[in-house]
Amino acid sequence: MNQIKQMFELQQKLNDATNGTIWTEGATKDGRHISWFRCIYMEAAEAIDSFNWKHWKNIEGQPDLDNAKVELVDIWHFIMSEAIHFGDTKFAEAYEDMEPEREINPEPMVEILEKMVAVAASATVDVDKSQNALYEITGIFFKALATMSMDVPELYRRYLVKNQLNTFRQDHGYKEGTYIKIWDAVEDNVIAFHIMEEHPEYTPEQLYKKLEKEYEHVS
Repeated sequence: MNQIKQMFELQQKLNDATNGTIWTEGATKDGRHISWFRCIYMEAAEAIDSFNWKHWKNIEGQPDLDNAKVELVDIWHFIMSEAIHFGDTKFAEAYEDMEPEREINPEPMVEILEKMVAVAASATVDVDKSQNALYEITGIFFKALATMSMDVPELYRRYLVKNQLNTFRQDHGYKEGTYIKIWDAVEDNVIAFHIMEEHPEYTPEQLYKKLEKEYEHVS
């Protein structure tokens, strides 16, 4: 099974557990409206802040490339969710063998992300544009990946970590506000990625079990 298809299956499972299977109809089990396009443009805006775009501040500052990659993975969660909601996931598999740039080129990233914001925001206010917007945003997303020198295997590794961490959070009181996000003065994101770096061969189930073991010592 290709990695893009696997990610869609994991996203379906996460959304079912978090929002109830009714989420594909556009609302959570609690009756809250879902706007995946809004999620996309908000995350894209956060990704823009990873780059030194402010002309009045920190002129020589370097981009936070690692955070930009984290934000791209978050965007991917929401692109897949909209695709599942829309009822078409096959189209994304065309990007399975995408070729990334040899080196990261942060220069055009702000404009790429701004285009994603514009398309997603437009689809939010005009639902008739949603189908074309989904396909266009997906193309923009993989262009962003290539520009950040990321391929699908790297996206998969990073997605796997965030997917299992999100699942773990939901299972341990995230919605109820009882989940502890800081583990011994370190954010859970950092710990989860560190585990995967040490054990790149881990399956989703193995990563989840390791998170459980680490969380036993958190108070």
